[in-house]
Amino acid sequence: MRTVSLLIGLGLLGAQSSFAQDPSQCGFISESNYRSLCRALAEKNSSQCGFISESNLRSMCRAIVEKDSSQCGFINNNDQRSMCRALTVSR
Repeated sequence: MRTVSLLIGLGLLGAQSSFAQDPSQCGFISESNYRSLCRALAEKNSSQCGFISESNLRSMCRAIVEKDSSQCGFINNNDQRSMCRALTVSR
């Protein structure tokens, strides 16, 4: 559920392309997985996803940054997998 809260906080549910892209702010995030996710999203750089230790979050990160819904298939949690697919649909 923390993943959902974080993605809502980053503005990814609904207005995916309109969130601020200031990677310097990611350094203030104390939890390393979310710091890496923040950097990956802000920099649009999927290599940052590799620093995420939690596998579901890492897959979601790669899927969103690369706009590749096939990465969602690696997510074990059904809700997270569905959310991942919803966020990677081409618009």
